[in-house]
Amino acid sequence: MTTVYRAYIEHDGLDAASMDGAALQLRDGGLVLLPTETVYGIGVSVDAYRDCSPMPPREGSGYRRIFSLKQRELTQTVPWLVGGADALDRYGRRVPGQIRALADACWPGALTVVVEASDVVPEFMKAADGTVALRASASPVVAALIERCGSPLAVTSANTHGLPAPSSFADVEARVLEGVDVAIDAGVTACRDASSIVAVRDGRLQVLREGALTAKKLLAIAGETA
Repeated sequence: MTTVYRAYIEHDGLDAASMDGAALQLRDGGLVLLPTETVYGIGVSVDAYRDCSPMPPREGSGYRRIFSLKQRELTQTVPWLVGGADALDRYGRRVPGQIRALADACWPGALTVVVEASDVVPEFMKAADGTVALRASASPVVAALIERCGSPLAVTSANTHGLPAPSSFADVEARVLEGVDVAIDAGVTACRDASSIVAVRDGRLQVLREGALTAKKLLAIAGETA
């Protein structure tokens, strides 16, 4: 049975006991449903699975259940939620200036950047082209979990592939909720749109997905035009 924690206590803000309980599951390799500031996601602690590389973790593990719940192929990858812009140098390499400018301006926030992965990134968590997707979320819940785990979180939206991503705990599919070890209920997310996703290819910024941040704004910050 899934353990459900409330993220906030009235008048007291973030519930430390709930964060401690969820972080314990993450450090043990568990799968957690959590609220970002955009949509709810399901994810695991990266460090809990680092020793598995280069092969993916075993069947039934928290990491593998991400894909079974999403009904996606294991060959696809999961974006990472990180603590801040310093993660670009730890988990990325040869990071373009446009990406650094965007991270400085938009993190923490609803922006995911795709960069060349460093050797610290486990092989099974890299995309086929050797990249990793990173985002510093503005969610206090995410920040608290990353701090308690001492690790990035590999998190993707908490929905069956092809269905809308839930922006409230009440909208999470029953089968997804039943498939995680711990769920964190924070009600409705602050920003109900998914994050925007960018990459630099052939020296130019490309907006791979326009979400909460518009392509026009992202290109302006990067010093480029459409």
